Amino acid sequence: MDADTGRRRLPRPRLRGATWREALARKQSRLVAEFLRRNASSKQADARGETASRDPNIEVEIQANLSHDLLYQIFMLLPAESLFRLQFVCKQWFGVINSSVFVSSHARKSETVLVSQQMAFWPRGCVGMPKAYFHFLSLDGLRSSFVESSVDDLGSVRASYDGLILGFNSRRKRLVLMNPITGKYVDLPLAVSCHHLCESFGIAFCSEAKTYKVVHLFREVLGGVGCEILSVETRKWRRIEEPLELVRIRQNPVSVGGSLHWLGARRGRDCFVSLDVCDEKFVTKQLPVKRAWGDRLVEIAGGLGFVSRAEVNALEVWILSELGGECWIKRCRIDLRVDFVHCVPVCSRRDGKEIVLECVKGRLCVYDFGREELRLVSSGSSDGCGGDGGGEEPWFGKINRRYIPHWNTLVSCGDQSVIT
Repeated sequence: MDADTGRRRLPRPRLRGATWREALARKQSRLVAEFLRRNASSKQADARGETASRDPNIEVEIQANLSHDLLYQIFMLLPAESLFRLQFVCKQWFGVINSSVFVSSHARKSETVLVSQQMAFWPRGCVGMPKAYFHFLSLDGLRSSFVESSVDDLGSVRASYDGLILGFNSRRKRLVLMNPITGKYVDLPLAVSCHHLCESFGIAFCSEAKTYKVVHLFREVLGGVGCEILSVETRKWRRIEEPLELVRIRQNPVSVGGSLHWLGARRGRDCFVSLDVCDEKFVTKQLPVKRAWGDRLVEIAGGLGFVSRAEVNALEVWILSELGGECWIKRCRIDLRVDFVHCVPVCSRRDGKEIVLECVKGRLCVYDFGREELRLVSSGSSDGCGGDGGGEEPWFGKINRRYIPHWNTLVSCGDQSVIT
């Protein structure tokens, strides 16, 4: 029993054999090879299917008859990856796709995916360094997709927000804020050097300064928690002198409404800590219940949610009514089947209608708030990083620990309007 909460502690399944990082690297290498092979076969099939008898005048006439409003509505239905290629068809399409209004509107409708915090690598022929790829997982069956990084030597992903990714350039020892779809990026100076297990990065948009800010929490030499904030506009770090003993830094913060949110440390199990990037001040607030193992803060439909374990076989989902307040509203209780008992929240869908949970052995299930039903979407045995029948041990907690929620958008670092 947990002495503080009176709730039973769940056993933590352990990884046997290879480490998480080594196992993930092997699986990513296999998956990226399969992905590139499929893409090459698809391109060859498309090339064979093209006919020389196509009349180019018909295409020109069709394009000329499409109004701006019609193109806008069609493009809103397409993913960011397709839009990035379509923008080069003609000047009209380029203008529609790159307009600030369209970029913002499309970003608000983009679906949530998961991006690996560890880059995938594939050899660049016989010479040169391997190519780095971003590894994405869909929430429907954990299907893998890869996007080649426009920055060489990008070793890891530290944070994600609004379609932007904060990565670490291992060769140049610098941070990189980039959009993996468009390839646009800005170099940022490295923050306080620290072991990756003793630090936390987050990104949020400052509506007052109209720029993105990067927040870095780290473990001080003497044992305390330090904080520094960088404005992407000035690209300079500023130290925040505040006592942060209650912040649990070995976690990815949740970015909602211009603020970053962390769960409290061991001594602050009944609270969470928020940082507004506009006034750059920390505030400690109460959770609806004391935190137990596996509890998480989650972004739900643009608001802050908290998923707690009410009992061994039940979860409760709470929503913070106002980001500036401390009033929590209990949205629902999720009764878990026996085979779903050992689960942890991963993220929610963009519209907030479903929440994604990870179970033992990499199985992914989704709870539908409207239908009040829990369904399995991935058995963890294919496509993603679960057991693949190759003799490797599946990992528990690999998705929520090794992947972070991400939206694929066309947003660039210089955009001056908030998306969420």
